[in-house]
Amino acid sequence: MKKLILTAIVGLAANFATAQNINFGIKGGAVFNTDKGKVWEDAGNIFKKDGKASAGFQAGALARVSLAGIYIQPELLYTQFKNEYDVDGQKLNVTKKRMDIPVNVGKRFLGIGHIQAGPVFSYYFDDKLSVKDFTTAKQDEFNVGMQIGAGVEVSKLLFDLRYEFGLGKVGSDILNGSNGQYRTEIRPQMLNLSVAYLF
Repeated sequence: MKKLILTAIVGLAANFATAQNINFGIKGGAVFNTDKGKVWEDAGNIFKKDGKASAGFQAGALARVSLAGIYIQPELLYTQFKNEYDVDGQKLNVTKKRMDIPVNVGKRFLGIGHIQAGPVFSYYFDDKLSVKDFTTAKQDEFNVGMQIGAGVEVSKLLFDLRYEFGLGKVGSDILNGSNGQYRTEIRPQMLNLSVAYLF
Protein backbone atom coordinates (compact mmCIF):
# COMPACT_ATOMS: atom_id res chain seq x y z
CA MET A 1 0.00 0.00 0.00
CA LYS A 2 2.82 2.41 0.90
CA LYS A 3 4.55 1.65 -2.43
CA LEU A 4 1.30 2.36 -4.29
CA ILE A 5 0.83 5.70 -2.53
CA LEU A 6 4.48 6.65 -3.13
CA THR A 7 4.19 5.72 -6.82
CA ALA A 8 1.04 7.81 -7.14
CA ILE A 9 2.70 10.84 -5.48
CA VAL A 10 5.76 10.57 -7.71
CA GLY A 11 3.54 10.24 -10.80
CA LEU A 12 1.46 13.28 -9.85
CA ALA A 13 4.59 15.33 -9.13
CA ALA A 14 6.10 14.38 -12.48
CA ASN A 15 2.89 15.26 -14.34
CA PHE A 16 2.65 18.54 -12.44
CA ALA A 17 6.25 19.46 -13.25
CA THR A 18 5.83 18.76 -16.98
CA ALA A 19 2.35 20.29 -17.30
CA GLN A 20 2.98 23.61 -15.67
CA ASN A 21 4.38 26.64 -17.42
CA ILE A 22 7.42 28.12 -15.67
CA ASN A 23 8.98 31.44 -16.70
CA PHE A 24 11.95 33.25 -15.20
CA GLY A 25 12.71 36.94 -15.33
CA ILE A 26 14.38 39.99 -13.89
CA LYS A 27 12.74 43.05 -12.37
CA GLY A 28 13.49 46.45 -10.92
CA GLY A 29 11.65 49.51 -9.75
CA ALA A 30 11.06 52.24 -7.23
CA VAL A 31 9.77 51.89 -3.68
CA PHE A 32 7.98 54.76 -1.99
CA ASN A 33 8.36 54.41 1.75
CA THR A 34 5.19 55.80 3.36
CA ASP A 35 6.07 55.03 6.99
CA LYS A 36 7.68 58.03 8.68
CA GLY A 37 9.04 56.01 11.57
CA LYS A 38 9.71 57.12 15.15
CA VAL A 39 12.77 57.75 17.27
CA TRP A 40 12.98 57.95 21.06
CA GLU A 41 15.60 58.00 23.78
CA ASP A 42 16.28 54.50 24.99
CA ALA A 43 16.50 55.60 28.61
CA GLY A 44 12.95 55.84 29.88
CA ASN A 45 11.45 55.39 26.40
CA ILE A 46 10.99 59.15 26.02
CA PHE A 47 9.28 59.86 22.71
CA LYS A 48 11.28 62.18 20.51
CA LYS A 49 9.88 62.75 17.04
CA ASP A 50 8.41 61.31 13.86
CA GLY A 51 10.76 60.85 10.96
CA LYS A 52 10.35 61.55 7.27
CA ALA A 53 9.97 58.88 4.59
CA SER A 54 11.62 58.87 1.18
CA ALA A 55 11.83 56.88 -2.04
CA GLY A 56 14.16 53.97 -2.66
CA PHE A 57 14.63 51.14 -5.15
CA GLN A 58 14.59 47.38 -5.54
CA ALA A 59 15.98 44.91 -8.08
CA GLY A 60 16.20 41.17 -8.47
CA ALA A 61 14.84 38.04 -10.11
CA LEU A 62 11.52 36.21 -10.26
CA ALA A 63 9.90 32.98 -11.36
CA ARG A 64 6.29 32.58 -12.48
CA VAL A 65 4.59 29.19 -12.23
CA SER A 66 1.26 29.06 -14.10
CA LEU A 67 -1.30 26.37 -13.40
CA ALA A 68 -5.07 25.93 -13.25
CA GLY A 69 -5.85 29.49 -14.24
CA ILE A 70 -3.66 31.14 -11.59
CA TYR A 71 0.04 31.72 -11.10
CA ILE A 72 2.48 31.62 -8.20
CA GLN A 73 5.29 34.17 -8.38
CA PRO A 74 8.22 33.90 -5.94
CA GLU A 75 10.86 36.63 -6.15
CA LEU A 76 14.27 37.44 -4.70
CA LEU A 77 14.80 41.20 -4.41
CA TYR A 78 17.34 43.62 -2.99
CA THR A 79 15.45 46.60 -1.51
CA GLN A 80 16.83 49.89 -0.18
CA PHE A 81 15.03 52.86 1.34
CA LYS A 82 15.59 55.43 4.07
CA ASN A 83 14.01 57.47 6.84
CA GLU A 84 15.18 60.89 8.03
CA TYR A 85 15.11 61.82 11.73
CA ASP A 86 15.84 64.95 13.73
CA VAL A 87 17.95 63.87 16.71
CA ASP A 88 19.00 66.68 19.04
CA GLY A 89 18.97 69.15 16.17
CA GLN A 90 20.96 66.91 13.82
CA LYS A 91 19.50 65.43 10.63
CA LEU A 92 20.07 61.69 10.68
CA ASN A 93 19.33 59.54 7.63
CA VAL A 94 18.96 55.81 8.26
CA THR A 95 19.26 53.83 5.02
CA LYS A 96 17.82 50.34 5.39
CA LYS A 97 19.06 47.53 3.16
CA ARG A 98 17.24 44.24 3.00
CA MET A 99 16.65 41.07 0.97
CA ASP A 100 13.00 40.35 0.21
CA ILE A 101 11.28 37.13 -0.79
CA PRO A 102 7.72 37.92 -1.89
CA VAL A 103 5.54 34.92 -2.81
CA ASN A 104 2.43 36.18 -4.57
CA VAL A 105 -0.53 34.27 -5.94
CA GLY A 106 -2.10 35.99 -8.93
CA LYS A 107 -4.86 35.78 -11.48
CA ARG A 108 -4.78 37.10 -15.06
CA PHE A 109 -7.84 38.65 -16.67
CA LEU A 110 -8.79 40.19 -20.01
CA GLY A 111 -5.54 38.89 -21.47
CA ILE A 112 -3.57 41.90 -20.24
CA GLY A 113 -4.26 42.56 -16.56
CA HIS A 114 -3.53 40.74 -13.34
CA ILE A 115 -4.14 40.98 -9.61
CA GLN A 116 -2.01 39.35 -6.93
CA ALA A 117 -1.44 39.07 -3.20
CA GLY A 118 0.82 37.19 -0.82
CA PRO A 119 3.40 37.34 1.97
CA VAL A 120 6.83 38.94 1.79
CA PHE A 121 9.70 37.72 3.98
CA SER A 122 12.39 40.34 4.66
CA TYR A 123 15.92 40.10 6.05
CA TYR A 124 17.44 43.45 7.12
CA PHE A 125 21.22 43.19 6.88
CA ASP A 126 22.47 46.77 7.15
CA ASP A 127 21.52 50.20 8.52
CA LYS A 128 23.73 52.88 7.02
CA LEU A 129 23.82 56.15 8.98
CA SER A 130 24.52 59.53 7.41
CA VAL A 131 26.25 61.08 10.46
CA LYS A 132 29.63 59.66 11.54
CA ASP A 133 29.00 60.36 15.23
CA PHE A 134 26.11 57.86 15.20
CA THR A 135 26.67 54.10 15.06
CA THR A 136 24.28 51.17 14.90
CA ALA A 137 24.51 49.09 18.07
CA LYS A 138 21.86 46.53 17.15
CA GLN A 139 19.09 46.11 14.59
CA ASP A 140 16.12 43.84 14.06
CA GLU A 141 16.84 41.47 11.22
CA PHE A 142 13.64 39.70 10.19
CA ASN A 143 10.11 40.82 9.38
CA VAL A 144 7.08 39.42 7.60
CA GLY A 145 4.66 41.55 5.63
CA MET A 146 1.87 41.29 3.09
CA GLN A 147 1.57 42.62 -0.44
CA ILE A 148 -1.46 43.27 -2.60
CA GLY A 149 -1.34 44.72 -6.07
CA ALA A 150 -2.32 44.81 -9.70
CA GLY A 151 -0.63 45.29 -13.02
CA VAL A 152 -0.64 44.91 -16.76
CA GLU A 153 1.27 42.59 -19.08
CA VAL A 154 2.52 43.67 -22.49
CA SER A 155 4.24 40.86 -24.35
CA LYS A 156 7.03 39.76 -21.97
CA LEU A 157 6.92 42.93 -19.86
CA LEU A 158 5.10 43.02 -16.50
CA PHE A 159 4.18 46.37 -14.95
CA ASP A 160 3.20 46.16 -11.26
CA LEU A 161 1.95 48.45 -8.52
CA ARG A 162 1.87 46.88 -5.05
CA TYR A 163 1.05 48.06 -1.57
CA GLU A 164 3.14 46.45 1.16
CA PHE A 165 2.57 46.55 4.90
CA GLY A 166 4.59 44.92 7.65
CA LEU A 167 2.91 42.61 10.12
CA GLY A 168 5.44 43.67 12.75
CA LYS A 169 7.77 46.56 13.53
CA VAL A 170 11.51 46.70 12.90
CA GLY A 171 13.92 48.93 14.77
CA SER A 172 17.55 49.85 15.35
CA ASP A 173 19.45 50.87 18.46
CA ILE A 174 21.69 53.85 17.65
CA LEU A 175 24.54 55.23 19.73
CA ASN A 176 25.60 58.88 19.59
CA GLY A 177 29.07 58.60 21.09
CA SER A 178 28.73 59.16 24.83
CA ASN A 179 25.80 61.58 24.39
CA GLY A 180 23.02 59.02 24.41
CA GLN A 181 21.35 55.97 22.96
CA TYR A 182 18.31 56.10 20.69
CA ARG A 183 16.02 53.60 19.01
CA THR A 184 14.32 54.03 15.65
CA GLU A 185 11.23 52.04 14.83
CA ILE A 186 9.12 51.59 11.71
CA ARG A 187 6.27 49.36 10.60
CA PRO A 188 7.11 49.02 6.90
CA GLN A 189 4.49 50.50 4.62
CA MET A 190 5.36 51.22 1.02
CA LEU A 191 4.20 51.42 -2.56
CA ASN A 192 6.28 49.39 -5.01
CA LEU A 193 6.24 50.38 -8.69
CA SER A 194 8.19 47.94 -10.84
CA VAL A 195 8.73 46.51 -14.30
CA ALA A 196 9.81 42.93 -15.03
CA TYR A 197 10.93 41.07 -18.11
CA LEU A 198 10.16 37.38 -18.57
CA PHE A 199 12.60 35.30 -20.60
